Amino acid sequence: MSYGLLIFLIACLAAMNPVAIDVFLPAMPEIAKEMAVDPGTVGITIGVYTFGTALGQMIYGPGSDKFGRKPLLIFGLAIFVVGAVASAFATTIEALTAWRFLQGMGAACGRILAMAIVRDGYEREQAAKLLNYMMAVASIMPMIGPLIGSILIEYFAWQSVFVYITLFGIMVLLIVAFFFKETLAEKNHRAVHPVDLVINSRVILSNRLFVAYTLCSAFSGMGLLAFLSAGPEIVINLLDQGRNGFAIIFAIMMVGSMSGNIIGARIGERVGIDRLMGWSSAFATLFGILLLVFVLTDIALHYIAALVLPLTLFKLCDSITNSQATAGALTPFPRMAGLASTVLGVFRQSAGATMAVVVGLFSDGTTILPLAMGVTVAGIVPAAIYVFQIRRVQPAS
Repeated sequence: MSYGLLIFLIACLAAMNPVAIDVFLPAMPEIAKEMAVDPGTVGITIGVYTFGTALGQMIYGPGSDKFGRKPLLIFGLAIFVVGAVASAFATTIEALTAWRFLQGMGAACGRILAMAIVRDGYEREQAAKLLNYMMAVASIMPMIGPLIGSILIEYFAWQSVFVYITLFGIMVLLIVAFFFKETLAEKNHRAVHPVDLVINSRVILSNRLFVAYTLCSAFSGMGLLAFLSAGPEIVINLLDQGRNGFAIIFAIMMVGSMSGNIIGARIGERVGIDRLMGWSSAFATLFGILLLVFVLTDIALHYIAALVLPLTLFKLCDSITNSQATAGALTPFPRMAGLASTVLGVFRQSAGATMAVVVGLFSDGTTILPLAMGVTVAGIVPAAIYVFQIRRVQPAS
């Protein structure tokens, strides 16, 4: 498989969740109307889908260490496609919820195995470079997903959204089946043995650098979840930008994310993982504090740029931090990359979900402060971990 096709494949794997969620969002009112339920009930299916991905991560990581990346990819993608097809034929909200859960279980193979594949073939700076390219391509989907969904709903029934998701899944499945060559050099036949899982998990979690890198990635990712939790209500209603305004602002933030991945890929090998992550976490802290100042002084209430600019620059830094931290976390575990990827993914997803809940609990639609505080925390904590843990244990490369 060529390097370019490899980047495209792992980017598609990383984009499975955005494809399955972002394109689905515009269809929710139509689904609610047809199934005679309120839109909030349809929204529950997103949570159920996410729960499926969280549960699935625990299967694909260790399973791929035993059976190889390719068999688990084919298995997961097949489930993803079946879930999408069945969702298109669902006639009740209960059926749709069940099939979306199954689809989430399949989608869990994407990001986890993409990271394991990168670790199989590349070391530290090279791995970080490929991860940056992967996320740069994958970040296109959150930018265009809602637009694609809106176009489909405008001209076709809501089932067309799942037809699109199905075609995407089939495309990736065919690439894996016919072009992808197994990257796991040595299979661990006891990787899924309960005793070995406990032992290997303890080995991974006892590695101070793994924990430090993982926490950096997890806390940094909280910033985006803080925005997803409170941002729509703030932008659409409090700041009176409307739905189109929210879509534009979110797209701008994703451009920042893509830019961060490209920057990280271009200079990561030259600068080194640790030094680059130190810079990105420091600037993320700066932009988080800047947003907090703009909110406390009410500048963000009067000038939309005072909200968008710090958030976009923060997301740029988060993209750099996440890729460098992921590469650093997985480097010590070449024979347990699948399990290590799973542990890292569960940490990042759980941290993001926690931030979303906390910000949501304190957001009442009349203030931007909970969002700003969440983003600030997402900048400060990784920077502190870098200064007091990573730089001390392992000098900047």
